[in-house]
Amino acid sequence: MTEFSGLAEPTTKGPVSQQLRGTIQGCVTGLAWRPRAAQLAIASSAGDFILVDFTAGVDWPLHEAGETGAQGFDGLGFSSCGRWLAAGGEDGVLSLWRLDGEVPVQVIVPAAEGWIDQLAWQPDGPLLAVARGAEIWIWHSEDQVWLPPLCSQGGAVMALSWSPEGDQLAAGTGQGVWLWSLPLDSTPTAEPLKLETGSAVLQLVWGVEPPWLAAGLMERRVVLWRDLQQPMLGVAYLPGKIHALALGRLPSGERALLVAAAEAAVVWSCQGDDLETWDAVPLPFHLDRIAALACGPAEAPIVTASRDGTAALWSEAGSLLQVLELDGQPLTRVAWRPDGQALAAGGEEGGWVLWPLDPDEEARP
Repeated sequence: MTEFSGLAEPTTKGPVSQQLRGTIQGCVTGLAWRPRAAQLAIASSAGDFILVDFTAGVDWPLHEAGETGAQGFDGLGFSSCGRWLAAGGEDGVLSLWRLDGEVPVQVIVPAAEGWIDQLAWQPDGPLLAVARGAEIWIWHSEDQVWLPPLCSQGGAVMALSWSPEGDQLAAGTGQGVWLWSLPLDSTPTAEPLKLETGSAVLQLVWGVEPPWLAAGLMERRVVLWRDLQQPMLGVAYLPGKIHALALGRLPSGERALLVAAAEAAVVWSCQGDDLETWDAVPLPFHLDRIAALACGPAEAPIVTASRDGTAALWSEAGSLLQVLELDGQPLTRVAWRPDGQALAAGGEEGGWVLWPLDPDEEARP
């Protein structure tokens, strides 16, 4: 069982020295960077949906909270090619935008009934998976059609994640993890593979290198699979419900598993596959639930964001580098720009902030 030391002292010194701010209506529920571009998409619980272009100095209002029948968004994401941006939520309508021109162009998608709980783009592929209750709908962005839906035998889908190769889709449910093989050129017909977890799956993420699959469970456990057969790693006795999970590589090259449970965060890291070589390092600072975390660049390898109103930057060794705030409002989302040169965060009261690591980077007018 991991033991936590005393809380770290806050600090304002560190790699971040500037910030750009903005506000939308409602709690920030979605935050994503466009691949290979300085563009940030932001969505809210009130129905606001904007695309901020920091190079052009333009905010594109893709959907406004004041529109008739506007409802909140729960899922948001760019395709890996950067040509598509999608968001969905309470009204069951997929808001899809094409971004390969000078201005964003909306693409009308036939409606399918049901609240959109999750969405996930296929890596290097045209497919967008959308979870509606116990069903997963697949939108083919090139053919502009819905494929026949997949039915989750484990009940409502609470998490979605594609394999790095884009040939498998994993869904976390109340009864475990279900996996479908999805050839790009045909309708999936095979029965899904089930991974037993013994508890509802709240978080699900597929790492890129190596392609491990990690699940955060309701009963305060984390399970990691390497070959989709026997779990490679099982972590229990976390201090609360798991709210955030990430797999990645630290700047040193070590593999990392980041977990946030209640107000506590832990990073497990290793060089090889031997479980005995994995080191667990607690990150003790936050006073309220950690809502988001991520691996970052060498200047700030780890970031955690909490409802206590702070985002903490950590070294690989677990030393606190810097504490950032957004006017004291609880933080709900955090995301590194793909080049690692800027960190964005969103808050419960609609505030969002950009912290560039490079003090000479151009700001919006």
